[in-house]
Amino acid sequence: MALSRSAHGRLQGWAIRAVAGFLVVYMLGTFGVPTLIPYLAVVIAVAIDGVRCATQRGLRDRGQTDRGETIH
Repeated sequence: MALSRSAHGRLQGWAIRAVAGFLVVYMLGTFGVPTLIPYLAVVIAVAIDGVRCATQRGLRDRGQTDRGETIH
C-alpha cells in the first residue's frame, strides 16, 4: 500500500529491485547452488541501491528549487 503511494516511484523501484535480487538467490538455492556468497552480494547491493536512491532524492529536491538560472 505504501509503495503504490511513493513519490515518483523511487521507493517502489528500489523495492522491486530488492525483491528481484532475493528471488534470484532463492531460485539458485532451489537448484542446489550454495547461496551464502550470492546472498551477501544481494544484501550489499540492496543497501548500496537504497543509499543511492536516498541521495538522489535529496539532489533532485534541491535541483528543482534552485537551478542556477538567471531570468532576464
